[in-house]
Amino acid sequence: MAGLVRKNRISSVLTPSQLRCLSKIPTINITAGCFHNYIYCYTKGYSQYPGDGKVILFDNTADKLKQELVRKRKKPQAVYFCPSCDPFQPVSQILEQTYKTMATLLEAGIGVQFLTKAIIPPEFIKLFASYRNLVCGQIGLTSVDDSIRKTFEPGTASVSKKLATMQNLVEIGVTTGARADPIVHKVMDSDKALNDLFSAIAKTGIKEAAINYLFLRPAIKASVEKNMTDKKLASKLLNPYLNGIKLPIGLKNSFGVALPREIRENAFERIKTIARGFGLSIHICGCKNSDITVESCNITRLSQSSQLALF
Repeated sequence: MAGLVRKNRISSVLTPSQLRCLSKIPTINITAGCFHNYIYCYTKGYSQYPGDGKVILFDNTADKLKQELVRKRKKPQAVYFCPSCDPFQPVSQILEQTYKTMATLLEAGIGVQFLTKAIIPPEFIKLFASYRNLVCGQIGLTSVDDSIRKTFEPGTASVSKKLATMQNLVEIGVTTGARADPIVHKVMDSDKALNDLFSAIAKTGIKEAAINYLFLRPAIKASVEKNMTDKKLASKLLNPYLNGIKLPIGLKNSFGVALPREIRENAFERIKTIARGFGLSIHICGCKNSDITVESCNITRLSQSSQLALF
């Protein structure tokens, strides 16, 4: 595939994250870069991001992981996929490496946790059904309007496919949550948009959702300005941040701009109220809202079975 670079990984497969919400368990990146390449992807601000349209696949991830697990005295309870990419990018070579790596962990009794905005292929659903107590996932969905998805996330799965994936995971007994992150202020957060979103999520059987507004880092701002052809919409996205507040993201010396505090506080309360009407509980990302909450978005947490789980 054009833009795909295949190479062997030299550094460790299992790596820690400096983000507080991901600090409980090690993480794995199957690739550097992501073919979803959506306009406001947080990974655009990471130092290892190879640039738009280019993805580096680490071909030896599963094999190197097996070697690392043999050497470990204490194996991790679970591993998170992937802080810098989507593990289910619709490229056969990437999916093959993701499957081998996840299967290696599950066969060793190690949990697999993930966030995706892609379609999860049937072979993964079958694998997860066999290890349902060890698998937990979040499906990213910010709007049920496919025209909005195509504008901001053109490479991701359609709304109907995301909702079907949520339902498939719930039906096989995998702990599953929705993740509405990032929400774009005044584009995705009208009462109607939120009612439609939470109604659709609730129908899949999911009970919780993580929420956050767009956290504007310099690389994301540059991507919006460069890649959005609708300049009026780009201005609508960026203008509220002119009076935003600079906050740390949890990485060393790394900051971004959040919406003004009053906007976020009022919006989060309104969002929680609407979600409760559909039987959903909402978790706010404290990593990107450290001025108003220390709450966890529950991207990793202890489950009832004492395994680490993901919402």
